[in-house]
Order: sequence, then structure tokens, then C-alpha cells
Amino acid sequence: MDSLYGSACGAYIYDEDVLDFLVKYDNNLAGEMQILQPDCRTIINSQFLVAYRSVYDAAGAALSADTLFRLGYDRIPKCFGLMDTSALQGIGIGAVQTVPGLSLSGKDVLVGFIDTGIDFANPLFRRADGTCRVTAIWDQTQTAYEAGEPNMSVQSGEIDTRPIFGYGREYPQELLNLAIQTEQPYQIVPSRDTDGHGTFLASVAAGNTYLDGDDIFSGVAPESDIIMVKLKQAKQRLRDFFLIPDGVPCYSEADIILGVKYLINKAMELGKPLVICLGLGTNQGDHNGNLNLELYLDTVVTLPGICVVGSAGNELGTGGHFASLSTINLGNQNGISQPRTRTVRNEMEIYVEDENPGFCTEIWGRAPSLYQIAVYSPTGQRFDQLFPNRDSSGMITYLYEGTTLYAESVVVENNSGDPFILLRFEKPAPGIWRIEVTENYSSFPAGYDAWLPIRQFLGGNTRFSRPDPEVILCAPANARGTITVAGYNHLDNSLYVESSRGYTRKGRIQPDFAAPAVRVAGLLAGGSGTRPLFVRRSGTSVGAALTAGAVALFLEWGIVRGNYYGMNTEVIRQILIRGARTVVDIAYPNPAWGWGVLDISRAFEALRG
Repeated sequence: MDSLYGSACGAYIYDEDVLDFLVKYDNNLAGEMQILQPDCRTIINSQFLVAYRSVYDAAGAALSADTLFRLGYDRIPKCFGLMDTSALQGIGIGAVQTVPGLSLSGKDVLVGFIDTGIDFANPLFRRADGTCRVTAIWDQTQTAYEAGEPNMSVQSGEIDTRPIFGYGREYPQELLNLAIQTEQPYQIVPSRDTDGHGTFLASVAAGNTYLDGDDIFSGVAPESDIIMVKLKQAKQRLRDFFLIPDGVPCYSEADIILGVKYLINKAMELGKPLVICLGLGTNQGDHNGNLNLELYLDTVVTLPGICVVGSAGNELGTGGHFASLSTINLGNQNGISQPRTRTVRNEMEIYVEDENPGFCTEIWGRAPSLYQIAVYSPTGQRFDQLFPNRDSSGMITYLYEGTTLYAESVVVENNSGDPFILLRFEKPAPGIWRIEVTENYSSFPAGYDAWLPIRQFLGGNTRFSRPDPEVILCAPANARGTITVAGYNHLDNSLYVESSRGYTRKGRIQPDFAAPAVRVAGLLAGGSGTRPLFVRRSGTSVGAALTAGAVALFLEWGIVRGNYYGMNTEVIRQILIRGARTVVDIAYPNPAWGWGVLDISRAFEALRG
């Protein structure tokens, strides 16, 4: 697809009877079309596409969960949730904004968000001349106009609020400027942030400097331009497949990746550098950077003028990760220590305390080992229908518990190459669910990891009874193409109590560093529109927003002012790591702090030499 503004798929995108697939096709379009047989497709680039297919087969029967899984787990979009001015002093912003040779404010740099929307009419997002600093909004929740329908009519004439990739509406800056000049701006641009998450992050990264008596507020890059992608909620069938609780914000990986593509295309269209802030996360995937979204971000890591920043997640303390600690007895053969057996058995327990409608558990092994499982209910009924050496699936309804378990085993998962097992518990009974994992190995056991969903996707106080506190970064924080930000309390230099820890499953160093994430001030969405109202929020997404603002300053210095035209995600990552400051007396890097805490002034000092 060559254009953002044309697609034949508009009729399928909001249809709850149409399934969405996110596909890494790698120039093998014909092969993927033969597998999926979609009704429509949107091509992102030579590697990725989104396909749409009716939930009903030729006989009119709805596709089962088993059939859906057999189309490829990697093709099913994953479900993402939200990761929720002393802070400016904590990251060393003062000198960067005031030193005459720098005086950086993000001018002519785009700061893009893929989130819950933005309160575009708030004075915190206006320039001194009264115009709107929001360059564009792509509201995926707004139904696109039908072909032939007139474009939106405003006082100065007709302005095109055309759909992007066949859905939503794009509200350009011209229309936003007209809207904020009226008493009812949301009647002209009916795009609101009803959650407030996106507005808060945008204000932290790029809000205006605001003074009112004792109230002092400023975003990190107060003269940057803002672009917002307001995500639509994931379809109900995707939520049902992954057993996401009702009423919890949940976003499809397919919509997020199209949002990234939109932001990059708009930056190229406008000829401005761009930083993308991702305050979303999921526990799905191999935790080594091989989700389709993460692989797509890897393709943009070297693009000059583009930088992606993501949050580590807020999963510490949830008990959502289990790591096997296999031990084997060694024998002696010709003076060389050898394992006595070629199998090792390990056991993990999932504790379901309260009523829970259901959840999924992902178990990831390491090639070339093979894995077999047995799942015991609280009363001891056993399920062991999966085979270790070939793809297999099975289902059981436990007699006494009334719980239905669907299990799927993949020997070689497409993106990672590792063994993968999905366990899907419907109406799990309270108690201890015991999972016995047997590993068949060729030399030494490689072990395995298991993850439960992120905390807001998991009901009933469900957790592993013996959890591991590390390797809990939320995707896309495991991507090589993302600057990953953990959270800390800048007031007392303590780690944010919920900040997810690294490294990735196979040991790559992430997070990169920590940024303030505890009770940081930002804009409250839905205020009067005449006077900003501020609140304080905590979460690693706040640290990511502060970092995104810092990146905007580097892009202004490097690309806008011509000091470093080759700046990209990897270049900026290394500059910020060199400037990272240590605040506790431990070895660096480490899984909690990365290389230290964000310090922009020290990063510029490192550039000066």
C-alpha cells in the first residue's frame, strides 16, 4: 500500500464478525494469502501486513479457538494495556534549556503518541499566538466517512478528515486551529481523551511552560509539535480469545503497528524529525523482542531522524513470571562430567485466590530442547495430551472444578524459533494449579520461562506461587529498536516499586536506564479548557514520556540545527547511556536500573568531550 489515505478494507475494520491478523510475510505475499485466505489486506511494508478475514467459514460456522490458533499464534495480534516539576530537575533539564549555546525546547521536532487521545483544546497545547501545537490527530475510534460522502464543512470551507489505512478520521492542524478558536471546539473536532492517559503523557513530554502564582509547570520539550494516534479498543473476539476482563482498556497490536507507520509517514511528509512515545505494554510474546510489533520497530531503529521510546512496564510484585531452576546430577564418563539422564522435570504452581473468569499462560522454552507438560487441577485431575516432538493441541473440562483448559504446543515458533506452549484457562477454580514441565535436552537443560498476563488483564489475584522478579519487561520494551525506560523516584533516588525489571529472556541488556516515574505532575484531561488542571501519576509510561521529551531536544540539536544529521534511535540510546547517572551503590548495568538514571545535561557533557 503506497498511501496512508486509501484502502479497500474500511468495511472490515470495525466489523466484530471479522478477525484481524498481523502478519510478518517477508515478501512471500502469495504464501501468506494461501494460508489466511483473507477478505482484505493492508500492506505496511515489504515485511508486514494486516489481513482481515470473516470469523465464519464457507459453511457458516464460526472459527474455533483451535482453528484460529492453527492459523499461527504469531499472526494473532497481541493485546496491549496502558502502563501508567521536580522531575525536570531530576533529569538535568535546566542547563539544556538555559545554556546560551543550547537553549533547546524541541522546536521543529514532532513528538508522536499512540495512546488514548489528547485534549487538543487545552491551553497547555497552544502556541503564544493562540494556534494549536497538535499537528494532527488520527482518531481510530471515529468511523470513516463512506466513499462519496462530503468532507467535513467548516467556516473557511471544506477540510478533508480522511481515513487512514481505511479507518478512523485524521484531523489536520488546519481544522484543529479552527476548532480552538470557537467556544465549542469538540463539536468541530469530536475527538476526546476520555481516559486521560494520552493527554497526561503528552503534557509531560511536550506541554507548554505554565506559570500561575505558585503553580509552575513545563513539559520537557515545550516548543515541539505533537501528533496523536487515538487507539480504538480491540475487537471483542480478540478480547474473548485472550480472556481479557470486561471494561479494561485493551488495544490490538495491529492497530498499534499501523499507528507507528502513520507517525513515520507523517514525519517524512512534513520533513521533520520524530520521537515516538509508547506508553503501552503486554506480557505476551517471548520476552526477547520477537513479537511482530517489536520486529517492525527493529526495522526503523537505524532510520535517521526517527527515535522510539517505550516503557519497561509496571509488573514488579504481581507474581507474573516463573523461571525454571533445573538441576541435574552429573555422572563421570572417561573423566568428563556428563548428565546422568537426558530429561529433567520441573514444576510450577499458579495460585488462583478469588473468582477469575479466565486467563492465558505462555510457556517459552529454548531450542533445541523439547518440552512436555502435565496440568493438575486443585483436586488432582491430570491433563497431559500434548506431545513434545510435534505440534499438538488438547482440551479438557476438569470434572470437579468445572474449568475448561485449552492447550497448544508449538515445537518451533515462527518468529523466535523456540518451543512455545499456550495454556488457556476458562473459569479457573480457586486453588493451586500445578504444571509439571518435562524437558528433553541434547546436552544440558536450557530451562524455560512462563508468564501470566499484565496485572490489569488478570483477575482474581492470580499469580505464581514461586515467582521470579526479573525478565518481566513488557513488550515492546524487549525490542532492539526501542529505548526502554524503567522508573524510579527522583525525590529519594529509590526504584519505583512496580517498575519491571530486565533483562530480556536471552540476556540482552534492557532497560537502558531509569527516569522519574513516581508522582510526576501532568495535565488532567477534560478540564475547563481555559485553565489547566494538574494531577500526579506514577508509572513507567511517565518515565517514557519524560525521555521522549529529552529525545526531542537531542533531535532539535542534532538534526534541526545540523549538528548530527545521522541521529536515530541507536545513536540517541548510546548518547543517553553515556550520560546516565548512578544513584545507588551497585554494579551497572543491572536488570532494575539499566545503566543508571536519565541525565540530559551529562549526556551533552559526554558529547562535548
